[in-house]
Amino acid sequence: MTALLFVFSVFLAAQPEVDQVRELDLAGWVSLAYQNSPAISSADASLLSSEASLTSSKSFLWPSLTMSAGASRTWSSMPVTGGGIEDSETNSFSTSLSLSQELLQSGGQNWLYLEASELSLLAAEADHRGDVLNVTMDVVNAYYGVLEAVELKKAAEAAHERSLSQLNRTEALYEIGGVTTLQLLQVQVQESSDKLAVSRRDQSLFSTYSTLFNAAGMDRSIENLQINPDAVVEPLPLESVQRISLDYSGNPGILGASFRARAAELQSTAAGRAYWPSLRASAGWSWNDNTLDDVDRMLDNDGYNAGISLSWNVFDGFLRESRIKTARASSLISQASLETLENSVSASVESLSNSLKLDIQYYSDSRLMLEQAQEQYRLSLMSYEMGALPLMDLLDAQSDLSQAEANLVSARVAALTSEASLLIQLGRMPRVGE
Repeated sequence: MTALLFVFSVFLAAQPEVDQVRELDLAGWVSLAYQNSPAISSADASLLSSEASLTSSKSFLWPSLTMSAGASRTWSSMPVTGGGIEDSETNSFSTSLSLSQELLQSGGQNWLYLEASELSLLAAEADHRGDVLNVTMDVVNAYYGVLEAVELKKAAEAAHERSLSQLNRTEALYEIGGVTTLQLLQVQVQESSDKLAVSRRDQSLFSTYSTLFNAAGMDRSIENLQINPDAVVEPLPLESVQRISLDYSGNPGILGASFRARAAELQSTAAGRAYWPSLRASAGWSWNDNTLDDVDRMLDNDGYNAGISLSWNVFDGFLRESRIKTARASSLISQASLETLENSVSASVESLSNSLKLDIQYYSDSRLMLEQAQEQYRLSLMSYEMGALPLMDLLDAQSDLSQAEANLVSARVAALTSEASLLIQLGRMPRVGE
């Protein structure tokens, strides 16, 4: 008996584990997107490139040190007096170190370019944050799309259960002559329609899950994940929505455009410094000899040098003027883009704020409409069972209840989505959990 139990336990241990469904809340899905989304990887790469550009712009702050060494052997032949040719061989060895430091490039042009690079990095950081918020919004939209599909499917199943129950009662009454054939057909059509609605909701749920997995950068065939409908925040009350500050200065797009406009202005100023001279200091050491055998005097043939050089580009075929005009044009374009973006964001924030207030009000009204439809259906069912209400009126009350349930689901999702869109436009992280 003990051996049998041992074999049975080994058999169970050898069975492959069935993939368990993991339910994640919105915060969990957002976290997965941060780890797996290609958009996040691309944003990280862009930020890394901007950091490298800033490092390159700082290179002038450090001196440049160069070392070189060489060895050569020369063979030569020359005629000598009295006839004949004399062959000779000569060796040459050399090494040198040179140190140079840029003191002033075109009247401080490099310092302006450095400051512009720092602003460009700040713009890249703002873009990175904007990309993160965009990915978050994509996941939020997809998550609430799944939530709506799940709740609508539940509502459709509840409506089908009511229709099926009514159909069973109607068929029983039809067998005893309690209802007409037309009434039976009406109930059958209602039940068939509700059954088809369940199938459509199921297909919609599959589609929305695919969208959610794409937004999170996940492969649906590998990960067995679902949302947790019980871990969803409720829409904010209207009083809380009215207290939301509509200051959009934290919008990443506006911040990035502002930094770029300032950087373009600095680059335009720096381009104008091209008329100024450049100043560079240098120092060096060199050694040259024709042998390496005599170590004692090896370093006797060396030399040192130090100096300061001034260079001034007097004329370059109007290339300098062309660069100045190009930089000025870029500055004007950046400023115009900033103003256009500010106007767009301002209008968008105002529109989203109004939409959110309307969605909150509609959500509140939808709850009242659902309560009314539930009570109306209850009274209609009682009246129908007592013979005081026609079957068509009962079916209408049943349809109104199903529509009210679906409206409440859509109103809730619309309110949550509008809230997230408004916060994202303001440059803030939306609510992803309590």
